[in-house]
Amino acid sequence: MKSSEDSIWTSKNHRTVFDDAEDLAYGPSGGPMKQWIMGVIISSVPVIYGIYCLKRGYATLWGSRGLSSRFEGSAGVSLAIAYIALGAFLHFHYFWGLSDRLWRFSQALKAVSLLVFIPSFLRALYLVLT
Repeated sequence: MKSSEDSIWTSKNHRTVFDDAEDLAYGPSGGPMKQWIMGVIISSVPVIYGIYCLKRGYATLWGSRGLSSRFEGSAGVSLAIAYIALGAFLHFHYFWGLSDRLWRFSQALKAVSLLVFIPSFLRALYLVLT
């Protein structure tokens, strides 16, 4: 019989957000279905939304419990770029990371997308707070 530590219901006890974020540093597991659903369909949502925000001139930062903030001007552009970088990160993680030919480029491109995301997101927050 399995111990309670081996149960699927308790296997994620004591995990933090940092543990989950660390998992994104490694390659994903899965097959072609996950590659296309997560790497193309799901990852295209923040990219399309970011492009839409660039066109309309403002972006919305979605929060928990239905709260959201509208970023306009330079802050909106920065947040839109951050959304596009987030979608690129997901694409490079799931689509490129699960590809036999492209997986070796996945880590470097995820790093580039983070180098775009972090300053863009922080700039948007800075512009709103000042």
